[in-house]
Amino acid sequence: MLAAIIYWAIILVCIAWTAISLYFSVFYLSRKENGNLWAFAFFNVLAIIVLAISLVVFRTWGFGVTQYSSLIYVILGVMAGLTVLQAILGREPKAKAA
Repeated sequence: MLAAIIYWAIILVCIAWTAISLYFSVFYLSRKENGNLWAFAFFNVLAIIVLAISLVVFRTWGFGVTQYSSLIYVILGVMAGLTVLQAILGREPKAKAA
C-alpha cells in the first residue's frame, strides 16, 4: 500500500511541477525575463531524473503497484520537451558594445 502511495505521489508531484514550470515560463517570457528559464530547466532535469529512477525501481522490483507506464512516459516526454524549450528560450541577447 505504501509503495502505491509513493508511486502516485511522485507522478502527481511531477505533473504539478510541470504545470507550475509551464506557467512561470509563460510568465517570464511575457515579461522578457528569459534568464529565469534556466533555473526551471535545471529543476525540470532533476524532476526527470527522479521520475526515471522511480520508473526503473517500480518496474524492476515489482512492488505490485498498478502501473500506467505510458502516463510516466508522457510526463517524461512533456518535461523533456519543456526543458529543451526553456533552455533555448532562456538565452539572453548579447549586449551591444557602445
